[in-house]
Parts: sequence; structure tokens; C-alpha cells
Amino acid sequence: MFTEKKKYRPIIAKIFIGILLFVLCHSDVEGVREEKINKIEVFVSAYCYRLNRARMPEILLLKRAPNRKLYPNLWECCGGSVRSNESFESAAQRQLLEEAGITATKWKVLECFEVCVNPDIIVPGLIFTCKADQNAVVKFDPREHVDFRWVTLNDLENFQLINKQMRHSIVKLLMIQGKKS
Repeated sequence: MFTEKKKYRPIIAKIFIGILLFVLCHSDVEGVREEKINKIEVFVSAYCYRLNRARMPEILLLKRAPNRKLYPNLWECCGGSVRSNESFESAAQRQLLEEAGITATKWKVLECFEVCVNPDIIVPGLIFTCKADQNAVVKFDPREHVDFRWVTLNDLENFQLINKQMRHSIVKLLMIQGKKS
């Protein structure tokens, strides 16, 4: 009985954090402005995968441009800030479309994450997974990214990602999708 309860704790934590982030993002902007309270920034990521011809899952990685302030020349998945009055999922869909030119299906929350912008600023976020068509054409914005790759679990170690948490989340996604295929 005790072990069964443990299985649900991560799901309940994700739901709680999602609700908390939703409330913070959709709070009374006028009241916040009047009280001179800083509005919270929230990120979303779109971990886009596809099945290759061998039916093995691959994830889309984009290489950040060398002129970027945060994490130049490192590999990442699509993502960015949630706009005011935008849902988390629609923000992730917009980011994927803007950064890679892809419209995907099967959107699901994978987990929460944090981005350390500097030692004093940590921005919370949600990771969404989504599935692209096998023949999806990637069109990245050269101001943000300089290259892209569809990467299998075996190839992942050859890419320098922005942090260890991203690597862990990608491995988790690819293993889940690998078991389904």
C-alpha cells in the first residue's frame, strides 16, 4: 500500500506545480502593477520527438547561436517564456513553431524544470513532449540557433546540452517512447 502511494506523488506534485504556475501567470496584472510587485516569469520547453525509419525515437536538438547571452553554442530543445494570457501548452506549441518551424501532435507534460538565469534568478518551467511527423522539415531561426539534429538515445552523449537536468529529461522521454515503439 505504501509503495502504491509513492507512485502517485510525482504526478500530484506536477499537477500542483502546474496549477501554481497557472495561477501565478494569470494573476491580476493591474493589481501587480499597482502594488509594484514583480511579475513571475515562466518558461516552457517542447521536447519534440519522432520515430525514425527503424521505429526508434529521436529527439530534436538545436544548437544555440554563439552570440546568445545564456548557454552559447550548447544544444537544447525548443522553448522560451510564456506570454501573458497564454496557456502553457499553447506557449510550447508557439515556441516549437517559431524556433523549428514544426507543428506537432500528442502534447503531454513530462515534468517541471528550472533555469538559472544568473545566481540570483531562477525561472520555473514545464517540459512538454510532442510528436513530429517522420518527414517534418526543421526551419530554425539563425538569430537563435545555428544547427539542428534528430538524436537517438545512443547519440545523445555526443552533444553538449545546456544542463544535466535536460539530459536526464531527454533520456526519460526517449526511453518511454522506445518502450512504446
